[in-house]
Amino acid sequence: MAEGKGAKKVVAGMARYGIPSDNAVGVSVGELKKYAKMIRVDHALAGALWQSGVYEARMLAAFVDEPDEVTAKQMDRWASDFDSWAICDTVCFALFDRAPLRWGKVHACGRARGRSSESAPPSRCYRD
Repeated sequence: MAEGKGAKKVVAGMARYGIPSDNAVGVSVGELKKYAKMIRVDHALAGALWQSGVYEARMLAAFVDEPDEVTAKQMDRWASDFDSWAICDTVCFALFDRAPLRWGKVHACGRARGRSSESAPPSRCYRD
């Protein structure tokens, strides 16, 4: 999947954007999206990818998970693992915002932080 100078360059570039690269292998987001199209939707695979802790695997998990199968428990568990804005934004905007229970999470987040739900988009709930 990733090797050589290209992968090293991708990993090195992550630091410029404040993305931890300790658990990264150097696959670009564009490549991950290509893999996601080949894989299609697979909730079980998404869970296994997330559990790996590898940056690119977690990004891919957000692209291949089935929004209709995402549970509140999964959202909370994954959010507790967010270690960068990149993971947070990708998961929130590629997966969580398509999950049927997303609005309940936004309202709960807004109440927990003393905000109206209109001022608490999903990614802000998990990033603050």
